Amino acid sequence: MMLLCLSSVFARPALVVNAEGEGASYALMAGVVARVSELSLLSRMDGEGVLTVSISNLLETNPNTLSAAVLFSYGEKALQLLLSAEGKDAKHMEKHLEQKLSSMLLYDGRALFETEDGLLIDYTYNQGYASLASLQKGDHYTGLDSQGKRWASVVVQQVFGEEDPVSLLVGTSGKKLLPGMKLEKQAGKSVSLSVSRLLTTSYSPSFGIEGLYSQEVGLYPFTFVLGGGFDLTGTNSSLYGQAGFAVNLPLSMVLGIHSGFWRNSSLAMRCTLGLGYSFAQSDLLYGSSAVFTYRYHCNGIGFDVGLGSRHWASEVITYSSGLFMQLGLAYTW
Repeated sequence: MMLLCLSSVFARPALVVNAEGEGASYALMAGVVARVSELSLLSRMDGEGVLTVSISNLLETNPNTLSAAVLFSYGEKALQLLLSAEGKDAKHMEKHLEQKLSSMLLYDGRALFETEDGLLIDYTYNQGYASLASLQKGDHYTGLDSQGKRWASVVVQQVFGEEDPVSLLVGTSGKKLLPGMKLEKQAGKSVSLSVSRLLTTSYSPSFGIEGLYSQEVGLYPFTFVLGGGFDLTGTNSSLYGQAGFAVNLPLSMVLGIHSGFWRNSSLAMRCTLGLGYSFAQSDLLYGSSAVFTYRYHCNGIGFDVGLGSRHWASEVITYSSGLFMQLGLAYTW
C-alpha cells in the first residue's frame, strides 16, 4: 500500500492520500489526486483536521483508459467520486485526470467544508465569476484562499436583481478563483512610472519620463487619471501635467479565465488633457495625449508596453511630439 502525506505550516488540514495497490497506475492516480486536492480543496478549507483520500478499485480497461473510485473524508463528512480518463500516453492521461477531478471538485468539493458568511465567490463560468451578493459595479476585490492569502483580483462587471442579487465579476490578475473563496474589497487605485522613446523624430536624445495616479470613480469601465512628466527632444524640452480618463479591458472577459496568460493580461486606452511649459520657447502649452497600452499583471505589479501620441499648442504655434513607445511599471491596490 502506498501512503502520500502532504501538510502545511499554515492552519489548514493535512492531506493524506492512500492507494490500496502499488504500481505505476496507482502512483499516477495518487499523484494527480494529491495535487488537485491541494489546489482545489485545501485552498478552501481551514482547520487542523486531516483530509483523507482513498483510491481503490483501479481499472485499466485498455492501455489508454484508467478509472478508480476516490473517497474523500474529512471528519464526519465524505465524498465518493468515480474518476476516469483517457490518454494516448501517461502524460496525456495525467493531464486529463487532473482536468476531470478539478471539474468534479469545483462544486461537489464544498460538501467537505463549510464557508463563513460574507462576500464569496459562488460560481465560476468561462469568462468570470458570480457572487450572490449585491456589489457595486466597478469595485475591485481581492479573492482570498482559506489562509487569507491573495489568490486573484477581480472587478465587478454587472449587477442584476435587487431581492435576489447576482454580481458578475471578471478576473484581472492572479489564479483562477474557486467557489467558496472570500472576497475582500480593494481601493481600486494604482500608481505607475514609465519611460518613453519618440519614434517619429530625428532629434537625439528624444525620450520622456511620466508618472501617473489612477483611481476608480464609480464610472466603470472608466478610471480617472492624474499625473505629469518631462519630455526631452533635442533642444525642445517641456514639463507638463495632465488629467483624463482610461478604459481598461481585462482579456479574460473575452478569452476566458482558464488560461493564466489571459487572466493576467489587459488592454487599456488612455486619453488626457494637460498643461505644459516649453523651456526652449518659454511658452505655456495646452495639450492632449492618447495612449494604447498592454499590461501583464504579476502579484499586484503590472508591466506595461504601449504606443501613444501627444499634441501641444501655444498662443503662437501648434506641434505634435510624435508617436512614442512607452514602457512602464505599475502597482495596484
